[in-house]
Amino acid sequence: MQEPFSWTTLSFPMGRVFGITIRIHWLFPFVALGWILHVAFYKAPDGFTLPEGAWIDASIFMLILFLSVLLHEFGHCFAARATGGDAHEVLLWPLGGLAFVDLPARPRSHLLTAAAGPAVNVFLAVGAGLLLLVCEKQPIQPIWNPLPNGFPSRAEKKIDGKVILIDGKATLEVTLSPWSGDDIPLPPYSLPVWLARVCWVNYFLAALNLALVGFPLDGGRILQASLWPSLGYRQSMLFAVFAGFGVVFVVGLYSIIQASVLALGLALFIYIACQRQWVVLETGGEDGALGYDFSQGYTSLERDPVQAAPTKPRVGWWRRWVQRRTAKRIQREAEQRESDDRRLDELLDKVHREGQGSLNDEEKRFMKRVSDRFKNRKD
Repeated sequence: MQEPFSWTTLSFPMGRVFGITIRIHWLFPFVALGWILHVAFYKAPDGFTLPEGAWIDASIFMLILFLSVLLHEFGHCFAARATGGDAHEVLLWPLGGLAFVDLPARPRSHLLTAAAGPAVNVFLAVGAGLLLLVCEKQPIQPIWNPLPNGFPSRAEKKIDGKVILIDGKATLEVTLSPWSGDDIPLPPYSLPVWLARVCWVNYFLAALNLALVGFPLDGGRILQASLWPSLGYRQSMLFAVFAGFGVVFVVGLYSIIQASVLALGLALFIYIACQRQWVVLETGGEDGALGYDFSQGYTSLERDPVQAAPTKPRVGWWRRWVQRRTAKRIQREAEQRESDDRRLDELLDKVHREGQGSLNDEEKRFMKRVSDRFKNRKD
């Protein structure tokens, strides 16, 4: 796994589930707390303030977003295992999640792994949407607006333009639309409101990953894997990278129009990922980055490094940074191969002594992954 920035390693573990380590980047709680405090103390220049308790809605949004992104990344991990790869770790950070997986060098494996994450969000959104049809007397529609302001939040109840007060405080409600009839005001913590929020968050995540078709988002990876059989890995990845630059323009323009710091951060992240991947491809490599660990399946560009002639201009800082990262990755791969070889010898000895049935599921997946790697080398 190639991480987006060196400080991505500043994270803390939250445990292991199904053999996958869950890590939280330190920026995730930092940004979440900052967003909640922003909502709590928001005041427009004209004196407008958000309804009392709006910070609770922001907290609920962050909670649902955290769980939905985690399930999204588990979708990538389980798909990787189902297609002959393996999954090691999930990192959650402010702009989403990163799944650390090893994949065979096959387009189908990469396509299914990339598509599995958004598929989880679609499943959750559809499931919550179907429950909205039966949780009230009237079937309720999901929130169709996928933009950030579409999240169903509380508002002051008004009749004839006047705020309804109880004990001197405004009455708060969340308004949802049925499939037929007038809008329905509901308490902020009622079951339909929870379902509408779960539906919207997962709808938002699926739309974000599939509508923004460019590297390194899932839509771009699906595009790259779809073009791989006809164009080859290199050309298909270049196509996805250039599509990613187009996404940078769209997201960057949106961040300026809406004055959204997170959208600007996403645009910068996509730009850095695409720029780095472009440099790697132009120097002759086929290395994956920022989302999935492709190191087990592809030939590394650095195994036969080309030394620059003394008469050539000095290598720029960006290229030197890439070369340093490359050298560290090669060293890690060599150490990992040595560790895998030692463990493989131990497992083969165990099979010789106790039989194939003595291996657990994780050991079987390990032996399959290592054997697939040897096959790729021979091919």
